[in-house]
This record gives sequence, structure tokens and C-alpha cells, in this order.
Amino acid sequence: MSWRRFFQRPHWDSECAQELEVHIAHEIDENLARGMDANEARRAAYLKVGNPVRVREQIWRNNSFLPLEHFLRDLRYAFRTLSRNPGYALVAILTLGLGIGANTAIFSVVNGVLLRPLPFAEAGRIVHLQQKALKVSSDPFGFSVQEIRDYREQGTVFSSLAEYHSMTFTMLGTTVPERVGTGVISANFFEVLGVKPLAGRLLTAADETMTAPPVMVLSYEYWMKEFGGDKKVIGRSFELNDRMHTVVGILPPLPAYPGTDDLYMPTTSCPFRSGKDMIANRGDRMMEVYARMKPGVTSQQVAENLQTIASRLQMAYPRDYPQYSGFTAESVPVERELTHAACPTFLTLLAASGLVLLLACANLANFALSRHLGRSRETAVRLATGASRAQIFRQLLTESLLLASAGGVLGILIALAGSRLLVEYASRMTPLAGEVHLDGAVLLFAVATSLLAGVIFGVLPCLIASRIRIDSLHDSTRTTGSEGNMRTRNVLVAFQVSLSVLLLIGAGLMVRSLYNLLIVDPGFKTQNVLSMAVNLNWTKYKEQESRNEFYRQAMERVQSMPSVTDAAVSMTVPLNGDMGSMQSGVQIQGQPVHPGEPVPQADFRVVSAGYFRTLGVPVLSGRAFLDSDTNHSPTVAIVNDLMARHYWPNESPIGHHISTDEGKTWTTVVGVVSNVRQYGLDKGSVYEAYFPLEQNSLMSSHVLVRTQGNPTQLANQIVRVIHDIDPLQPVTDIKTLAQMREALLGTPRVTAMLLGGFALVALFITIVGVSGTLALFVSRSTKDIGIRMALGATREAILRHILYRGMAPVLIGLGVGVVSAFFCTRALAGMLFAVKVTDPSTFAAIGCLLAVVALIACCIPGRRAARIDPMKALRMD
Repeated sequence: MSWRRFFQRPHWDSECAQELEVHIAHEIDENLARGMDANEARRAAYLKVGNPVRVREQIWRNNSFLPLEHFLRDLRYAFRTLSRNPGYALVAILTLGLGIGANTAIFSVVNGVLLRPLPFAEAGRIVHLQQKALKVSSDPFGFSVQEIRDYREQGTVFSSLAEYHSMTFTMLGTTVPERVGTGVISANFFEVLGVKPLAGRLLTAADETMTAPPVMVLSYEYWMKEFGGDKKVIGRSFELNDRMHTVVGILPPLPAYPGTDDLYMPTTSCPFRSGKDMIANRGDRMMEVYARMKPGVTSQQVAENLQTIASRLQMAYPRDYPQYSGFTAESVPVERELTHAACPTFLTLLAASGLVLLLACANLANFALSRHLGRSRETAVRLATGASRAQIFRQLLTESLLLASAGGVLGILIALAGSRLLVEYASRMTPLAGEVHLDGAVLLFAVATSLLAGVIFGVLPCLIASRIRIDSLHDSTRTTGSEGNMRTRNVLVAFQVSLSVLLLIGAGLMVRSLYNLLIVDPGFKTQNVLSMAVNLNWTKYKEQESRNEFYRQAMERVQSMPSVTDAAVSMTVPLNGDMGSMQSGVQIQGQPVHPGEPVPQADFRVVSAGYFRTLGVPVLSGRAFLDSDTNHSPTVAIVNDLMARHYWPNESPIGHHISTDEGKTWTTVVGVVSNVRQYGLDKGSVYEAYFPLEQNSLMSSHVLVRTQGNPTQLANQIVRVIHDIDPLQPVTDIKTLAQMREALLGTPRVTAMLLGGFALVALFITIVGVSGTLALFVSRSTKDIGIRMALGATREAILRHILYRGMAPVLIGLGVGVVSAFFCTRALAGMLFAVKVTDPSTFAAIGCLLAVVALIACCIPGRRAARIDPMKALRMD
């Protein structure tokens, strides 16, 4: 067959067959009008015009490409049909586009964070080792140099074991002096992770000797930011810690794990890690440990080996690992560490968006069913002219798939824009956010979702519509308004309502949780307070007096600035997201610790005299720190209210003494301050002991400044003041406490907004479905309603009848949705704050809201039914 015949002749034959069907349809209508039954009308039309089946048989014999021609013909017919009803097509495409776009955007995050393999070789074998004292605290603590040696020697299940800790150092030799995050690692650290250099080389065992020249490896992000991707930086030297370090290599793009580091140096280059005291003291635990399991080793074998090592250490060093502490060691897969925070959130969002799309498909199925049944006369004519039910089904399903394909294209465009916003959202929960983008897997997901949506909302309506009887040519209302079809619509409505209830309750719980976070009192005032990190150069400020003198000058100059009301220096800042625990043991005079009991634990804070005024933390009793609390005066401390009530329940702690060095020296408690939520709005207060800056020492600190107006306007002036004291002193991490608070609220706020948005869309779709289904029932039952009214039914009775028909599936769906939510919302337990997953008030409020809104939606067609004129209704055909 020639290409000309392929493109023209089959098209011509098909058009002839369709034209013939139209003529026969007109003849059948005229014969029915003359009083013939359906079979006689069809027979007479065939005799007069001809049989289109023979035309189709001729096409089949002459055209070997008939299946493709059928598809193209169905596609052209679907275009023509939908173009005659652009409103329906536009609503369907927009609804599907939003649903497919939301699912695709969220799946792009799930794919990048949870499904894509980590950029580490055989990442499943990499574990993070942790030590815990379970009877003291559930928080893990670090490793000492001696402990790392023990685990290396006794760890029989690991092929290699590496250490890591992060420091910040001042780097000289770049454009300006800057503070750089530095990963201090053992030489085999990148071997454990399975990372190869992008350029140059990584650290070797020779670099980790005390006599080796200092070297460093740059991270990819820092290399691009500071050196613009210039590989000539390899071989250049820069000053850190009063020593020149040579760049020997550049890393490939990697997640910011274990920390956000700009460069990496060997352990021997770190002045703290290489110190003799640090190496000799088993209790100085500041390192993290990562290990690569041997091939074939199971997690159970790792757990048993670590427990064996922990038991040996307890027996060999009972002073460092007392029995009352519950000392143990365990491992956490790196894959889980990188994804555990994002996994429940994004799986929940993906499930919610999937429910919205499923609900939209159910609603479109209801509309498509009404639309197809409204074309029952057209379908009956096609059946009468020889079309098979399979052909009718195929034609109607083609329309659904065409709409779904157009919705899929729109959804991909929406996902392309939405995924960029989700990357920032994901970056708050995982360092893998950089792996999120629309790749082939995501596009395949979008295509599959589009086709599945087309099938879901198209199959049932097409199946029902293709079973229309030929006698519907005489009365199409018998098909569109039949009880069987209304039951199908009611089932779809109940299904929509149940999905809406599930989404609304989930969103309601998240909104309640967010509200509880918003009203939490952190224990201090966040307004008009600026924070900036000042990490002193250890080579320049080795002595405590030089450090304290720097802080004294900084406070004097900052407090003399206009608009500054208070200023202080602190070891940490409340709500700072990267702040770790400063917990340690403390002894209380007069309360001896009995053998076998854990030592009381408290968080230590070193702050300057104006700290409590600057943050607005109330002093409940006693006094705050004074400028006179120096090294030449008795040592003092302040405890928080939680610690005071626990350890001095029946008396004031003022005048009592505590010790932080096992009773060698004692410090007098001079005040009690209000509790502060240091680690997050969703985390409770802990026991805290504050110590004055002048009696202690801080190398890394935060300068806190309270102003009368917007504190960010004074940021540059404060930085200049610090540079006037020391021109080479970097000032970093400049932000307000209000910004820190908003950053902590960012993730729950966006999660609540997304779930709330999905729930509102679901509510709107459901109400439209409820109202539309009931309106269709009223329009198809106009004659029946007129007969009821003619027989004496009142308008109130008609209204009650319509409301019953509309609310019955709503109440059924409401019950199913509430029961489903009772079980499904348990997946949100880890994402909620101060609200139960089965909160009765939320369930009741959502149920009442949906019932009231549905009732209002049903009243619109109900009132229209009550206004029907029975005389006009009885005269309808």
C-alpha cells in the first residue's frame, strides 16, 4: 500500500462510513417518530440507505493498517467531541494537571532523597558508630582518641574505621580573612565513604604523621564559591592555625555530611586533636566514628561485636564506664541517618497528593459518567448502525486518555516549577536535597501517573455508557436517570467524601500542631536581638586573659552604640539549629551520689554579665551575674528553675554549692532563672547551670545585641567595631533570634500549608461532586417531582427528599473516612507536637465542617427542586 493510500484512502473510507452512519441515524429517528419499534426502524433504515457494516468490512479487507487507523480515527473524533465542550475539557485538564503536578513534584523529592543511591561506594555497608549511657541520657556522645584505637583493634566486623570531627578555623591567604568549617579526619575517612577525588589526591597515611607537612582537601562547593572552579588552586598554600597548609585535592559534589565543611585536614593538623592531653585522656570525647562493614556482615553481627567491645571497656576501665550509666555502643546505617528526617514527611505528602489525585479522578468519573449518559442517544444510534460495544468503549476511553495526557503535560510544567521550591524545603531535613531534580525516572512517573489517572476516571463511565440499550433512542432519560446509574454516582460521592475526611483530619492535626508551636513560650524574647558568631584564633588568643580582654572591649564599644540597649557574650544561642548538647555531670553539696546511682546531669552555659537582660530571661530569685564576678572573686553559678525544683524541692538553692570537677572545687549558686527551650520549640527544657564568662574561658562564642529598632541595620557597624579591635577576626552567622525561631517553624509550617492546601482542594472537589450529582438527579427527576407535587407533596417534603438523597452518601462517606483516619493518622505521630493523632476535637470539628458544607451544597439543588412548577413538569417529554 502506498503512503498516499495510507494517509488518504482509509481516511476517506472511514469518513464515508461515519457519513453513512449519520444518514442511517436520521432515518431511524424518523421511523421511530412514525411509531415503529427499534428493530423495525433499524431494518427499514438499512433497506433504504445501506449497511455500514459492509463498508467497514471492505475497509478491513483493503487496509492492513486498520488498528492504527482506528486509533487515529478515535483520536480525531475525541478532539472534535471535546472541542464542542471546551468547558468540561478545560476543567478536566486543569484538575488532572494540578493533581499530576503535585504528585510529580513530591515524587521528585522522594526519588532524589529516598530512592536514588547515595554518592558513596556500597553505601549500605557504611555505618555511624555511637556510644550511649542509656541510664543517664538517650543522647549519644562522642569518642576519645583511646576509644577509637580500641574499636579499631577489637572491631572484627569492620574492614576500616575512620574518625571525624568538625572545627572552625581562620583562613588567611584568600581575598579576606574568613572562618572556614574544617573537617578533621583520619587519613582513611574518604576510603570508608568510598569517595574518589575530582582533582588531585585525597589524604594518605603519610599525611597523618606528626612530621608531615600540613595539607588539606577542598570541598566541591567551597572550591566553586571561593576559587571559581579553578584547578590551579591545587598546590597553593593558605595559613590555618598559624601554619601553612597546601591544597592537595578537590572533592566531587557530595552531600553536606557528616557536617557542612569547606575543607578537610588530617588529625595531626588540628591543634586540639593532636594535643597530648587529648590523646591521653579517655574521657575527652569529641570525635565521631564511621566504619565500613566487611562484605557479608549483617547488622546483627555488628551489634554483637559492638556490645562485646563495650563490655570489655566497662571491665577494663570501670571509672570511665561506671555500671550505673548503662554504657553501650551501637551503629546506625548512614543511609538511614541521611533520610530519617525527610522520609515520613515526604511519604506523607506523597500519600496526600495521591489521595487528592484519586479524589479528582473519582469526581471526573462522576462528571464523565453523566456526560456519556447524556450522549446516550448518540451511542444508541452508533449501536443501531452496527458499532460494537467494544468500539464504543474504546472511543470513550480514548477521550479520557486524551484528557489525562494533556493534564500530564500541564502537570510536568507545574512540577518543574514546584520542585524548585521543594528543594529548599527538603534542605531543612536532609543534606541530600541537592540530588532533587526532574530526571528520566520522574518523567516516567509523570507519564505513568497520567495514563493511570486516565484509566481510573475513564474505565467505569465508559463501561457503563457502552452498555446503553438501543431502545434509549426513544427515551434517553431512562438511561441517564436510572436508579442503577444513580447508585453508581452515589458510591463515587461516598468515596470522595471518605478521602476528603481523611485528608482534612490529617491537615487539621498538622494545623493544630503548628498552632501549638506558635504559642510556645521559648523562655526568652526573640524580638530585636541580633546574634553573630565570633570564633577567636587560638594561636593569637591562647591565654584566657587575652580572650576575656577581647570580649570586654567588644562589649564596651557595642553597648556605647546608639540604639543598643544591651549586649552580651554567650557560649551558645537558644534555638540555634546546629547547637549540640553541653551536658555533663554535676555534684550537689549535701546530696551525695550513692554507689550504683547515676551522677546528676546538667547542661553548662558560659555567659557574660548582661546575658539574661539581653535575652529577657527573668531572674526568679537571687541575682544575675555582675561585672565583679571575676577570677579574683568566689566562683558563682546560676541554675534554671527546672534544676532548682528538682534538686532543691523544699528550699531555695541560693547559697548552696555545686561541683563540676568531682568535688575538687565548689561553686556557689547565686540565682535562679526561668527555663529556656534551648534545643527547639518542640523540645522541653533541661537542667541548666550558667557560669560567668570572666571566671571561665570561651574560644568560640556568640555576640548578642538587643536594639531599640531593627537590629539588622546595626549589623555592619557591630562588625566594624569588632574589626577595629582585631582586623583579622572573622564575624559569621549573622542573624536575628526571630529569624532563628522562624527557621525552626519553617518545616512544620510548610508541611501544614501543603497538607492544608491538599485538604482544601479535596473539600472543593468533593462539594462540587456532591452538588453536581444531586443537581443531575433533580434535572433527571423533574417529571417525577412534578407528579409527586401534583399528588399532594409539599415543597418542604420535596426539599427533605432531595436533601436525603444528597446527604445519604455524604454521611456514609463521612463514617468511612473517620474510621479510616483513626488508623491512618498514626503515621503522623512523629510529626505532631502537643496533639494526639486521635484528637477528638479535631475529628469532631472536621466531621461537622464537612457535614455542614455538604448540607449547604445540597440545599442549592434542593431549593431548585422545591420551586418546580408541577404543571410544566408534567408537560415535559
